Amino acid sequence: MLAVQILGNGFLGWVLIDELNDDAEHGASTADAGVFYFLGYLSLAVAAVLLVCAVLTVRPRGWVRPVIIAIEGLAIISGLINLVNGAVAGLIGIVIAIVVIAVLMSEEVRDWYQP
Repeated sequence: MLAVQILGNGFLGWVLIDELNDDAEHGASTADAGVFYFLGYLSLAVAAVLLVCAVLTVRPRGWVRPVIIAIEGLAIISGLINLVNGAVAGLIGIVIAIVVIAVLMSEEVRDWYQP
């Protein structure tokens, strides 16, 4: 599930930035382009942090689990905001985040991350 989220965040961030760059090259201007650039780069940064956490999961590190849980908590909040704004796709992000948190909260996984 975490891999799906990493790929999704990375892809959506790249698409958003690419579309903004295309609009800028063709003379179209968006009033809130700065906010959208920020969100695109934030999505790429979240994907990078999750990728690092996923790679470091091979050898348990105590800080990886709380970082992933915090990011997933933010994903739930983001999904709720999307739902309130009418974007039903936010539900997918919420479900993925809940599944990842549930896995990370299991006793076996908690034991894995204990130093």
